Amino acid sequence: MILTRRRTLGIALALAASRRLHAAEPPAPGRPYKIFHVMSFDSPWRWTDGQWQGFRESLGATPHEGRVYQMDVKRHSSAEAKVRRGAEARAQIDAWKPDLLYASDDDAQDHVTRHYAGTSMPCVFSGVNRDPKVHGLAGAANVTGVLEHEHVVETIRLLQVLQPSIRRLAVITDDFPHWLPVIERVRAGVAQLPGVSLAAVDIVSTWDAFKARVLGYPRQADAILYLGIFGLKGADGRNVPYQMVQHWCVENSRLPDGSFWIDRIHHGVLASSTISEREQGRAAGRLARAILVEGRQPSSLPIEPTRLGNPALNLARARQLGLPVRSGLLLSAEVVKDFEWERTAR
Repeated sequence: MILTRRRTLGIALALAASRRLHAAEPPAPGRPYKIFHVMSFDSPWRWTDGQWQGFRESLGATPHEGRVYQMDVKRHSSAEAKVRRGAEARAQIDAWKPDLLYASDDDAQDHVTRHYAGTSMPCVFSGVNRDPKVHGLAGAANVTGVLEHEHVVETIRLLQVLQPSIRRLAVITDDFPHWLPVIERVRAGVAQLPGVSLAAVDIVSTWDAFKARVLGYPRQADAILYLGIFGLKGADGRNVPYQMVQHWCVENSRLPDGSFWIDRIHHGVLASSTISEREQGRAAGRLARAILVEGRQPSSLPIEPTRLGNPALNLARARQLGLPVRSGLLLSAEVVKDFEWERTAR
C-alpha cells in the first residue's frame, strides 16, 4: 500500500513537472508573443469573432502571433466530443508552447484552461457564465479573466418601453449547465423590478419540448427571455441549428421576446440590452497586455464582469408584433432592420 501511494505520488509529480515544462519561456528579443486562443464555439460567429477581435485591439502595437482552436460545441455537444476536442486543443498548445492561453466561454475552461491552472503559463478567459471555482480555476495564480453577466434589469425595462403591459416573464433554456447561474441572475434581476414576476422557468433538452413550451406561454406570460438554444435535440438526436430555432420562434410566437446577445437580435429576438462581445474581448486583452508587457501577475488582476450593455432592437420584429418604436429609442439603440435569413437569401 505504501509503495502504491508513493508510486501514485511520483506519477502525479512527474505529470505536474511535465505540464510546467510545456509552459512557455519568455520570448526572445524581437520575437512576437505567441498567444493561443481556444474558442468554445466556432467561427465565423459574431460572439466568438467579436471577442477575439476585441482582444487583439487591446493588445494594440504589442507584437504577437495568434493561433485559434475552435471546440465548436454547438455542433459537438456530447460529453465525449467535448473531452476529445479539449484534448486536441491541449495537444496543440503543448506542441506550440505559447506565451499565453486565451480561452473564451465556459466549455474551454472545463476542458482546456483547468488543465493549466497552477502552471507557469499565464491564462486569460472571457465570456464565462459560471463561477470560476466550478471550472477548477479558484486560487490559480496564473489565471485571470472576464465574467459574462447579463443586463437583466435593463433588458426588461427596454421590453417594457416597447410593450408597457409586460409584467409576467417566461424564461426558457436548453440543459447546458452553464445556464444555471444565468437563471439565478435573471431571478435576482426580476426581484429588483416591482410588479414584474417570473411566470415560468423551463429547462428543456429537446426541440419538441421547446416548441411546446413556447406555444403555451401566451396563456401564462407577457414576454419571453431566451437563454440557451444551442443544445436542443431533434428527432435524430442531433442539435437543431440555433438559426432554425430562432426562425421558428419568429414565425410561431407573438409574444415580445428578449435575450442578451446581439446575434439573437439579428436572428429575430425583439430587444435586449446586449452583452458586448467586443468589450469582453477588449477587457481580456487588457489583462493579457498587463501580464505580457507590464509583467503583472495574473493573480494580481481581478476577475470581473464587463459593465457596458448595448441596447439593441430588431425593427422587423417590432413591426411584425405591431409595436410602435419611439424615435428616441431608434436614436439610442443599435437597430437591426431585418432578419438574418432575409439578408442571407438576397
